[in-house]
Amino acid sequence: MLLGAIACLLLSPPARPQPVPRALQVEAAFLVNFLRYTDWPPERAGVDVPWRIAVVGSADAAATVRAVAAAAGQVRGRRIQVELVALPRSGAVQAGRLRASHLVFLHDVEADRRNDILRSVAGAPVLTVGDDRDFAARGGMLGIVRIDARLGIEANPKAIDNGGLQVSAKVLKLARIRHGDLP
Repeated sequence: MLLGAIACLLLSPPARPQPVPRALQVEAAFLVNFLRYTDWPPERAGVDVPWRIAVVGSADAAATVRAVAAAAGQVRGRRIQVELVALPRSGAVQAGRLRASHLVFLHDVEADRRNDILRSVAGAPVLTVGDDRDFAARGGMLGIVRIDARLGIEANPKAIDNGGLQVSAKVLKLARIRHGDLP
């Protein structure tokens, strides 16, 4: 049902440009649906643990994702737990926390930090989603991109396969396929 609402947002341009908070709410709705339409390997698909979304970015982004996830309720019988993962000013990213997540959302992250994060979860069953330009082409799995006045999806099948994940054709048919290098 939410995927249908997102498709409507993608296909019908708004009467005026949407303010940034509204765009972030739509991005958060994408994340919930990505959980709904992605299959993880059996060892990560247990029903007794919540879906874990790690938000790398601002506290406002994490709060917005948390609010949208709470409004969505359970996804496939599991609740959603959202955690803000702060990046240290220097030094290594918190790879253990990121690799323990089901989905890592990189919101407004600098290119060099993005590359560090993608390398830290490479090969792990962690769906990487970002909202910077060419995220999927630069090794991320799913990118949420602005197309004119709308938000759209880009997908990197090679990165998705490398993580052992299966993203539904329902998502992929809405996405522009990007072929990029792995981190």
